[in-house]
Amino acid sequence: MKKLLLTSFGFFVTLCSLSAQQLDSTSQTPGTKKFFMPGAAVAMYQLNSTSGSPAIGSFMPVNLALFPLVKASDRLFLDAGLNFSVNPDGTVTPSLIELIAYYRINHWMSVFAGNFSPHYGVYLGLLDDYTNRFGVGVPPVGMGHGLQNENGVGIQGGVQAGYSKFTYQLYIANGPQLTVDSTTVGSSNQSGKLDYGSILDNNKNKSIGWHLGYLPFSNSCLELTFSGEYVGKTGPAGSALENVSALSWAVGLNYYHIFNPIMVRVIGEYDKIQVGNANYYNPDTSLKNHVYTFSNQQNGWFAGATLRAAGSRRQFLKNLELGGRVGEYTPPTGALWGSTPINQTTVALTEYVKWDIPVTLEYDILTQSGAPKQNILSAIIFFRF
Repeated sequence: MKKLLLTSFGFFVTLCSLSAQQLDSTSQTPGTKKFFMPGAAVAMYQLNSTSGSPAIGSFMPVNLALFPLVKASDRLFLDAGLNFSVNPDGTVTPSLIELIAYYRINHWMSVFAGNFSPHYGVYLGLLDDYTNRFGVGVPPVGMGHGLQNENGVGIQGGVQAGYSKFTYQLYIANGPQLTVDSTTVGSSNQSGKLDYGSILDNNKNKSIGWHLGYLPFSNSCLELTFSGEYVGKTGPAGSALENVSALSWAVGLNYYHIFNPIMVRVIGEYDKIQVGNANYYNPDTSLKNHVYTFSNQQNGWFAGATLRAAGSRRQFLKNLELGGRVGEYTPPTGALWGSTPINQTTVALTEYVKWDIPVTLEYDILTQSGAPKQNILSAIIFFRF
């Protein structure tokens, strides 16, 4: 692991040095660019109404994300992501979204190394703040419980097969770490969850991940995806939980078509996380037996569609999009941090002032057995650059 980190660090330093030299060069060909800085800023007002309680409003003034891209050569690139979020007290918290070096071997394969977000299903594989059609007020409840940023190396690209296309990503990474908590009492105890936030690995085992996409039509209007990751060991090296394995997988669909004058888009995903059996310690002093176990499996799904009058002669209607989405998240049964399934219904109305400035009204309804219903109204404006 240390060798991998040192190698990656040296690779990044060399790349940045090479990029700086090229950026300072005065002999560049006119019109060529060595540095790009796309980004996005978001402001949102949210009104949260829970059954039996008064509505609570909150305003997030600015969340700024920058994605610097350095072109060291025609084959070598550095892709980074930086996020600056505004806290309720007015302070700003910076965080790293990703830091990846790419080397393009040929037109259908690139190799990459660094801290990256794996392509996973549709939600993490295709959608982001630039392509999400349902606003960002409340993300799909069934998503975001699986793969997160990891440190590793891999290859990715696409292959033409007649009228069809295949996209792929294969990688080896440190993988997630099993959370083992023997001190916290109650639902705050996170034992059994997978943690992706650690930079250093807790054992010598690595995860293997993949993402396969199939686009059967020549205009790429439909993509079917199958993604996943397997790791044989998630627990600390030498511990009784070292050999607890984990498998995460997802299937997704992304489809669009213009039925003049209406453009229809359909998006959906189902994912599942399966962690091996293990015995955990419950520190609750009122219990006689502090050792417990549970079936550590969870799943989530969402399905949505949007309608847009792309063929309308009126500019306002042409830029207006109506979206609807439903979804569910089912946590493990028996985990201290588990709960009952959560259902979500979302309606979103977006006006594209410009292609890079969408203004969205999003309404979400969250229901859960044993909990009050939540109604959340979000007004969101994006500035993309």
